[in-house]
Amino acid sequence: MNTTPLSFCALALLMLTAFDAGAQCRKFTKQRVISTLDAGQAIDQIQAGTLGRGESAAAVLEVSASGSVDLLISTHPDLGEVGFNVVSASGRSLAEGTTAGTVTTLPLQVEAAEDLIVHVTSEKASGAYTPIGCVSLVTTQPIPEDVIAQSKQ
Repeated sequence: MNTTPLSFCALALLMLTAFDAGAQCRKFTKQRVISTLDAGQAIDQIQAGTLGRGESAAAVLEVSASGSVDLLISTHPDLGEVGFNVVSASGRSLAEGTTAGTVTTLPLQVEAAEDLIVHVTSEKASGAYTPIGCVSLVTTQPIPEDVIAQSKQ
């Protein structure tokens, strides 16, 4: 029996599922996070991905300039309570806490070239079913007043 077509179909299904999850997380980020930003904020970077209940993940967010940065963390409600810990690449603790299906905004003071490491951990599943949901991390910076004034002219 030739298993090549079966293997190919399984691989295609796996790739399609991964693509679909990525598209869903982009849509989730747009609806839940980007839509909450006001006109005085500029998006610096976005990272999003799926997380299963009871799993943990980490992401590195690059910091290009010193100053004030807002880190927005949004989690899908199916993930339950999600704990987060934010540290600088040098090991300096910046924030920690929990969020549960909402957008949490963390104002941070950062140094140039001191990247942020964000670690998230979802609560364990209570049954045999393990929900999967999106987690979005977005950094924003305030738009300088002179830039806003020039755009209105």
